[in-house]
Amino acid sequence: MGLAGGFGSLKQMNDTIKQNRRLLKGTEKNKSKQVREAYREEIKKLSSRYENVDLEELKKRVRKSLERNIKLELIHRAFGIGILITFISGVIWVILSFDFSVKKPSPYSDTSKLFYTQVFPHENPGYELRIDFYHHGPKAAESLIKNGLKHQNSESYYPSGEQFRSALYYYDTLVREVYFYKDGDTIKNFPVVDHHRVYQIKLPRPDKRRTVEFYFFDGKIIQETYRESPYIHSN
Repeated sequence: MGLAGGFGSLKQMNDTIKQNRRLLKGTEKNKSKQVREAYREEIKKLSSRYENVDLEELKKRVRKSLERNIKLELIHRAFGIGILITFISGVIWVILSFDFSVKKPSPYSDTSKLFYTQVFPHENPGYELRIDFYHHGPKAAESLIKNGLKHQNSESYYPSGEQFRSALYYYDTLVREVYFYKDGDTIKNFPVVDHHRVYQIKLPRPDKRRTVEFYFFDGKIIQETYRESPYIHSN
């Protein structure tokens, strides 16, 4: 009797365990089913909001747009840095190369009285030779004139007679010009000036021992303004 009852209890326990396993398996399946259904519902929601949207294609377009914006930003930065470097290099080059100073216009108001001018006939028809003289001194410049305008050659001289400037004109338009020191050396980087105004020019001699200074108008040195002084190096 006891033995039969023991076997009965074991069988009942075994049946209970099997039933619990079936219930557990059913529960896991139900959970998986719920997850799948919830996922499908989310897809339906997205589809209802963003119809006909290819997410992969959208990602590609966004990635390409970002890459393009980054490239444009890099190009703009490089361009800006290039301009800045060019500007700084230009300033440094000017400071190192141009050792001269152009001061404010001089107090010479009536430029017609700076030189004494005579015009002579020329051997070529239609041409005239204009010579500007220092007052009570030698010639300051001579220029070929055609139709009242400077045309072809124009030469200027120091008060002591050495050549100061050689220029080429085309109907009063300056084509080229070269300036010289008294000893014949070329003056490099002569300042660009308006030839219709008077300026005071100051520049060093090539040997850096003396400084040349004079007032200047229309390619000519104004009389009694030229002087040389010991060169003072500015730190």
